[in-house]
Amino acid sequence: MEDKVVELQADSVVFFSPRDEAHFFAWLDQMACVVEVVGRGRIIYIKVDRRRVDADALRDILAFFQRYGIAMAQLRAFDSEAFSSWFRRSDTYWHRGVFGPRAGQGVRT
Repeated sequence: MEDKVVELQADSVVFFSPRDEAHFFAWLDQMACVVEVVGRGRIIYIKVDRRRVDADALRDILAFFQRYGIAMAQLRAFDSEAFSSWFRRSDTYWHRGVFGPRAGQGVRT
Protein backbone atom coordinates (compact mmCIF):
# COMPACT_ATOMS: atom_id res chain seq x y z
CA MET A 1 0.00 0.00 0.00
CA GLU A 2 2.91 2.36 0.67
CA ASP A 3 3.59 2.96 -3.05
CA LYS A 4 -0.05 3.96 -3.39
CA VAL A 5 0.34 6.61 -0.69
CA VAL A 6 1.63 10.10 -1.43
CA GLU A 7 2.99 12.18 1.44
CA LEU A 8 2.31 15.88 1.00
CA GLN A 9 3.81 18.58 3.20
CA ALA A 10 2.09 21.68 4.49
CA ASP A 11 4.97 23.86 5.67
CA SER A 12 4.43 26.82 8.01
CA VAL A 13 0.67 27.06 7.51
CA VAL A 14 -0.75 30.31 8.89
CA PHE A 15 -3.98 30.03 10.85
CA PHE A 16 -5.84 33.29 11.39
CA SER A 17 -7.87 32.08 14.36
CA PRO A 18 -8.39 28.94 16.43
CA ARG A 19 -11.51 28.20 14.40
CA ASP A 20 -9.50 28.52 11.18
CA GLU A 21 -7.10 25.87 12.48
CA ALA A 22 -10.02 23.65 13.48
CA HIS A 23 -11.49 23.99 9.98
CA PHE A 24 -8.13 23.06 8.44
CA PHE A 25 -8.06 19.73 10.26
CA ALA A 26 -11.80 19.13 9.86
CA TRP A 27 -11.49 19.62 6.08
CA LEU A 28 -8.66 17.09 5.96
CA ASP A 29 -10.72 14.70 8.07
CA GLN A 30 -13.61 14.93 5.58
CA MET A 31 -11.42 13.97 2.61
CA ALA A 32 -11.79 10.21 2.17
CA CYS A 33 -8.46 10.06 0.34
CA VAL A 34 -6.53 11.41 3.34
CA VAL A 35 -5.33 8.47 5.40
CA GLU A 36 -3.05 10.16 7.93
CA VAL A 37 -2.16 13.65 9.19
CA VAL A 38 0.85 14.17 11.42
CA GLY A 39 2.46 17.41 12.53
CA ARG A 40 6.17 17.59 13.26
CA GLY A 41 7.69 20.97 13.98
CA ARG A 42 6.32 23.50 11.53
CA ILE A 43 5.40 20.87 8.92
CA ILE A 44 2.09 19.01 8.70
CA TYR A 45 2.49 15.74 6.79
CA ILE A 46 -0.62 14.69 4.87
CA LYS A 47 -0.72 11.14 3.54
CA VAL A 48 -3.08 10.60 0.62
CA ASP A 49 -4.13 7.26 -0.83
CA ARG A 50 -3.94 7.71 -4.62
CA ARG A 51 -6.53 4.98 -5.15
CA ARG A 52 -9.11 7.16 -3.40
CA VAL A 53 -8.37 10.29 -5.42
CA ASP A 54 -11.07 10.92 -7.99
CA ALA A 55 -11.80 14.20 -9.79
CA ASP A 56 -13.84 15.60 -6.90
CA ALA A 57 -11.17 14.69 -4.36
CA LEU A 58 -8.45 16.28 -6.48
CA ARG A 59 -10.50 19.47 -6.80
CA ASP A 60 -10.90 19.53 -3.02
CA ILE A 61 -7.16 19.06 -2.53
CA LEU A 62 -6.44 21.88 -5.00
CA ALA A 63 -8.87 24.22 -3.23
CA PHE A 64 -7.48 23.25 0.17
CA PHE A 65 -3.88 23.89 -0.88
CA GLN A 66 -4.85 27.21 -2.48
CA ARG A 67 -6.82 28.32 0.58
CA TYR A 68 -4.02 27.57 3.04
CA GLY A 69 -1.12 28.67 0.84
CA ILE A 70 0.47 25.23 0.68
CA ALA A 71 3.05 24.58 -2.04
CA MET A 72 1.02 23.25 -4.94
CA ALA A 73 3.87 21.85 -7.07
CA GLN A 74 3.71 18.65 -5.04
CA LEU A 75 0.23 18.02 -6.48
CA ARG A 76 1.91 17.00 -9.75
CA ALA A 77 1.95 13.59 -8.08
CA PHE A 78 -1.71 13.34 -9.10
CA ASP A 79 -1.17 14.26 -12.76
CA SER A 80 -2.57 11.37 -14.72
CA GLU A 81 -4.44 10.70 -17.91
CA ALA A 82 -7.64 10.33 -15.88
CA PHE A 83 -7.51 14.02 -14.90
CA SER A 84 -5.51 15.55 -17.77
CA SER A 85 -8.50 17.00 -19.65
CA TRP A 86 -9.09 19.53 -16.86
CA PHE A 87 -6.11 19.30 -14.46
CA ARG A 88 -3.54 20.48 -17.02
CA ARG A 89 -5.62 23.41 -18.32
CA SER A 90 -3.40 26.48 -18.34
CA ASP A 91 -6.26 28.91 -17.61
CA THR A 92 -6.95 27.56 -14.11
CA TYR A 93 -6.01 29.15 -10.79
CA TRP A 94 -3.80 26.19 -9.88
CA HIS A 95 -1.87 25.68 -13.13
CA ARG A 96 1.06 27.97 -12.37
CA GLY A 97 1.40 26.66 -8.82
CA VAL A 98 1.27 23.01 -9.86
CA PHE A 99 3.02 23.04 -13.23
CA GLY A 100 5.01 26.28 -13.20
CA PRO A 101 4.78 29.20 -15.64
CA ARG A 102 3.42 28.57 -19.10
CA ALA A 103 5.94 28.23 -21.88
CA GLY A 104 6.70 31.63 -23.34
CA GLN A 105 4.92 33.51 -20.56
CA GLY A 106 6.56 36.82 -19.91
CA VAL A 107 8.51 36.76 -23.15
CA ARG A 108 7.99 39.87 -25.28
CA THR A 109 8.93 40.04 -28.93
